[in-house]
Amino acid sequence: NYKECNFAIMKVLKKQISAKDGSGMIVLRPSTSEDLWHCYNLLQSGDLVRTTTVRKVTKETSTGSTSSQKKRMNLTIEIEKVDFDPQSLELRL
Repeated sequence: NYKECNFAIMKVLKKQISAKDGSGMIVLRPSTSEDLWHCYNLLQSGDLVRTTTVRKVTKETSTGSTSSQKKRMNLTIEIEKVDFDPQSLELRL
């Protein structure tokens, strides 16, 4: 009997790697803890990691009233150290 299994796999959204020196970029969407482990093994000090995030921006007027709104931002960080915690399933950059 054939049994169908649905496995979530990490998606490669974009890939541009130089044939000369292996430099370039790759856009990944990890979906499992194993994907995070693979990212941990791919990343190294000096790599740049970019992501989008949402931040709440609060503004205060001269009268003291405040208003806030959510802003989508692009963040890029340069990796100094990579750590993977298998207990909490966290990849720390």
